[in-house]
Amino acid sequence: YQIIKVNTSALLGIDPVTGESKIQNLIEEINGGHSGALTYKLKLNSTNYFLKVFNGKIHSGIIQTIETICHVYKALNILSLDFLGYGNTSQDNKHFLIYNFIEGKTLKDDEITVEHCKKIGNVLAHIHSLDYKEIGLEPNVVEYKRLYDWESYINNPNFSKMPYKNVFLKNYKKYNSMLKRANQRFNATNNNQTICHSDMDPKNVMWNNDNPIIIDWECAGVANPERELLEDALCWSGFLSNNFSEEKFIAIFKEYSKYRNIEDIEWYDVICGNLVGRFGWLKYNLERSLGIVSNDEEEMKLAENEVVKTIDEINRYLDLIGDMYDIITKLTIKETENYDSVMQQIVDSNEILKGKQFRLITAGF
Repeated sequence: YQIIKVNTSALLGIDPVTGESKIQNLIEEINGGHSGALTYKLKLNSTNYFLKVFNGKIHSGIIQTIETICHVYKALNILSLDFLGYGNTSQDNKHFLIYNFIEGKTLKDDEITVEHCKKIGNVLAHIHSLDYKEIGLEPNVVEYKRLYDWESYINNPNFSKMPYKNVFLKNYKKYNSMLKRANQRFNATNNNQTICHSDMDPKNVMWNNDNPIIIDWECAGVANPERELLEDALCWSGFLSNNFSEEKFIAIFKEYSKYRNIEDIEWYDVICGNLVGRFGWLKYNLERSLGIVSNDEEEMKLAENEVVKTIDEINRYLDLIGDMYDIITKLTIKETENYDSVMQQIVDSNEILKGKQFRLITAGF
C-alpha cells in the first residue's frame, strides 16, 4: 500500500524538474485485452507488479468488487492476481489498477485441450457456488429494453471509410427485431444470480504449470450463472475463432455439472438472451471506431477489427442456437431406471391385471 499511496509520478520515479523517468528501463509494456487499457510489468525494489492503465475513469464500484472477490478466491484456493489498489496520474488523469505480478501464459485455441476445459468448468462452478450476500454484494436484477439507433452510425461522417461498411449495411436492419426478443429472454432468466467473473475467456486466464490463474476482474459482479457458463463454454471451445469443438463445449458443461445442478433451467431462454451482450459489444465498438467515444487512433483501429469480428460472431451464433440447445438438453436429461420387468411381474401375478398391457395402465388408461 505504500506504493499505492504515492502519486504516479513518484511511483514511476519521474523527476519533478526534468519530467524524465528514472526507472524507465524497469517498465515493460505487455499485451492487453480488447478494452483499450494499457498493461505493464513494473519492477520496483526487486518486486514485480502488474499495472493496468485506463483511458476513462474507473468506477468506484469496480474497486470494491475486485477487492472483495479476490479475498474470497484466496479462501477457495482459486489462483488470481493479488489486487493491491488503484490511483490516477496527476498530469493526464489516467486511472490505473495495480496487482502483484504472477508468471503465466494465455492459451491460443489450438493449445486448449479438453483437460483445460474441464479445469475451467471446475473453477467456474466453484465461483458460482459462492454466496454473494455473505461478502457484501447486492443482487443485480436489471430489465433490458434497450434497442439501438443503428442508422445513426451509418450517418456518421467516418462511416464511409470503415472497412466494415458493406457487411454492416448487409446485416443491421435485422438487429433490433432480434435484440427485442433477446431482451425478453434475458429478462426471463435474470432472477437466478450468483457471483460471476463475466469475462473469463481464454485471454483472461493465464496458466502456470497447468493451473489456471484468473485475471481481469473489472467486470466481476452478481449476474446469471447459466449465461456465463454458456458463454465460457463457447469461448473455450473455439467459437470465437470459428473453430467450434463440441467435445470441448461438452467437457465444460459436464465438469461444471458435477458441482452445480444445470437441470430444470430454461436453456433456450439462456441461449437467446446471451445475444444481448454481443449486440452491446457491437454498439460499443462502432462508437469507438467512429470516434464517438475515443479519438485514440490505436484504440479506433482495434475497434474496427472488433466490429468485423462481432458481426461475424452474431451470424454464426444464430446458426449454432439449435445445436447448442440439443447438446445441452441431452446433457441435462435425467436418466431413469427401466422398471419394465418389475411391472410385468406385478401384472402377471395379479388376477385383475393379468393379460393387461401395463404401459397403458401406468399411462392412466
